[in-house]
Amino acid sequence: MPPPPVPAPFHPNWTPQPIPTYWDDLLDGIKTPDDWTQKRGVVKKRFLELLRDEAKPKVPSLRIEVEREWDAGGFTVRRLTYNVESDERATAYVGIPPGSPPPGGFPAVLCIQGTTSWGARQTLGILPDPGEKLHGTPEITGKDYARALVRAGFVTISPEHFNCARRCPPEGQFDTAQFYKRHPNWSACGKSTYENHIALNVLETLPNVNTKKFGATGFSLGGTNSMTIAAYDERIQCVAPNGVAMTFNQWEEAHHWSRDYWYIYFPQLRPQLLKGERIQCDQHEWLSLIAPRPSMEFFGTNDTSPGAQAHRVQMQLKIAELYRLLGVENRHAYMAFGDGHSIPLTSTAAIVAWMNRWLKYDGDPIGGWDAKPSKRADES
Repeated sequence: MPPPPVPAPFHPNWTPQPIPTYWDDLLDGIKTPDDWTQKRGVVKKRFLELLRDEAKPKVPSLRIEVEREWDAGGFTVRRLTYNVESDERATAYVGIPPGSPPPGGFPAVLCIQGTTSWGARQTLGILPDPGEKLHGTPEITGKDYARALVRAGFVTISPEHFNCARRCPPEGQFDTAQFYKRHPNWSACGKSTYENHIALNVLETLPNVNTKKFGATGFSLGGTNSMTIAAYDERIQCVAPNGVAMTFNQWEEAHHWSRDYWYIYFPQLRPQLLKGERIQCDQHEWLSLIAPRPSMEFFGTNDTSPGAQAHRVQMQLKIAELYRLLGVENRHAYMAFGDGHSIPLTSTAAIVAWMNRWLKYDGDPIGGWDAKPSKRADES
């Protein structure tokens, strides 16, 4: 037998060159998982300071009340109210699949609404009540991700954002003026993250729910909030943010994170943003706090700013390096498309598949696949 051929010498020009990115500071000096564990504590502290988490009130007794329950066409919707502050109540819509729960209970997904005056109902495709006045024309167009998930066998909870729909302030939908009068040292993003944390507390009280199998998803404002709640609360085992707002440091209109009117996410950042200074805790650090839990982000390369979105692709590649360092590359994914600020059908299908994989099939990439061959025409 002839000897095996000698491999050709490795050509140095074929060696991929490292790609420098704006997000390289995340892993500077990080060589091992233990290195990352130490840095993660520093990142988490910055993140909580960004939210102004120290200003949040004590979580009150929930006092959950069921206002209404109805058949929404193949699944049940239950409208709940509960306390989020000692003198403030929230509304949430719970989607319940038909049939008996699996052993251990249904997995559950927190479905967070975007900036629509239709409110959290949009995530379940529930139309406004007759005669109800809303800003703009109600539409679904892929934003009924809770409906897609409940039909796939997940309990869903869709909490109403704190300043819209039934909780609309006097100044109008999504205006934060009243909130900052009550809580001048907090942030709107901190408030929404805190309320999503409470929504998970509500989920834990529901019968037939597997409290070890929680996911989160959302679109636009809800996509941003799905990222922050996953970074904040480790009960979220799987997350799929959609249409997240642009980053602080690679968006030409970044001052919108800290406007002086309407919805103000982080009021404390305004002086830095107006000076063009770098904000330390950008979204690569938010995403890093989710690792090693499964995370799949969806975004349009032509959503708002193509330049900023190109940096977002690079940011995801840096997050992939972190998951590789932690030995769990299969838990990280992202999907970039050219459909702008939307949830195309491919995204909805992938959200359901991602939640199925990690909340039902323990990470099996083809979990639930029927591998039996089809019968031939001559078989009975």
